[in-house]
Amino acid sequence: MQQARDFVNGVIIRIRRSHNIPQGCWRRKAKAGRNDDDATTSGVTLDDTDKRVIWLNKTQPQKYCNNHISTAKYSALSFVPSFLFEQFRRYSNCFFLFIALLQQIPDVSPTGRYTTLVPLIFILSVSAIKEIVEDIKRHRADDEINHREIEALRDGQWKQVKWKELTVGDIVKVQNNTFFPADLVQLSSSEPQGISFIETANLDGETNLKIRQGVPATAKILETKDLQQFEGTLESEPPNRHLYEFNGVLKEKDKPAVALGPDQLLLRGAMLRNTSWVFGIVIYTGHDTKLMRNSTSAPLKRSTVDRLTNTQILMLFFILIFLCIVSCIFNQIWTKEHYKKDWYLGIGDLLSKNFAYNLLTFIILYNNLIPISLQVTLELVRFLQATFINMDIDMYHEESDTPAMARTSNLNEELG
Repeated sequence: MQQARDFVNGVIIRIRRSHNIPQGCWRRKAKAGRNDDDATTSGVTLDDTDKRVIWLNKTQPQKYCNNHISTAKYSALSFVPSFLFEQFRRYSNCFFLFIALLQQIPDVSPTGRYTTLVPLIFILSVSAIKEIVEDIKRHRADDEINHREIEALRDGQWKQVKWKELTVGDIVKVQNNTFFPADLVQLSSSEPQGISFIETANLDGETNLKIRQGVPATAKILETKDLQQFEGTLESEPPNRHLYEFNGVLKEKDKPAVALGPDQLLLRGAMLRNTSWVFGIVIYTGHDTKLMRNSTSAPLKRSTVDRLTNTQILMLFFILIFLCIVSCIFNQIWTKEHYKKDWYLGIGDLLSKNFAYNLLTFIILYNNLIPISLQVTLELVRFLQATFINMDIDMYHEESDTPAMARTSNLNEELG
């Protein structure tokens, strides 16, 4: 349903662009029932209940989220519970934990206490090391992005500011072939009429350049002194995940309000192309940006192989239970037939043991039907596959100096 809604919204936006209809006209015409001739930019408003008001060249009265992002799966506090939850979603680990607990009962276990516990700890340790190594790489990639620098207008001067230090309302200058550090509203550019070109391949996969343009009221701002004197408010809709939608109102001091739309929106993750520079106002930061709104928190994904392995292990478990039940039945029959004549074996004591007791004993004896080495073998194979992917020279993009990077080796087999 959401994909269909996004498709329809995209079609509407393309129709609007092809007919040069301002973004605000759609809403004004629908609300007031007026035609385009009666609609004026001075009447543009947003719903007061959910709009975001950004003060230009002033400290924001309301605190918004910072521009720091994190795509890592774990933190220092969440690692242990999240990791254990992920591991024990695998039926094999749950089974061997059950076996390890049974082996701690001397009267039930015919084997040593640590026969299964030590291999299980080893398997979990290997998996933990792999997850830690991969998550450290994610943290480093996040730090590299968060510590990139951008020119921001602070105290009337251009200063190099780290991306993570940007705040809502900052005016930034983005250079050619540079990624946008946050979601911006374009004010002006080095090109005539405030036009700029952006590449959104990281957002929607499209490599063709898209055109953005500052509204006429701001397109003439080309000097720093003009930015310093830029006063008023910018009202925008609350953060959302719709890449092709945006509604806002620019209310410059002593000037009529101006409607803002997708043509003025510069999204984080997009890159400025064929344009020397653009000036923009930060409207959404960090996890409020549309990029991060579409990049939900890293889920604990399971691959097709994991799901298949779970199913097969469950089947093996039922077979094991069946074998144990049959063994218990024949054990009771044999014991009743031989405990008198073969009294010297001391098997009469076995009659005092109930059926459930014998069932647990046979489960421990037959537990090797489910291979404990299966998961650790899969983990090691996936880790080596991820290493080969990262080192594959055929997947290296020389122009941008970008190698392939397997961020989650658990999903290697989903590549096809």
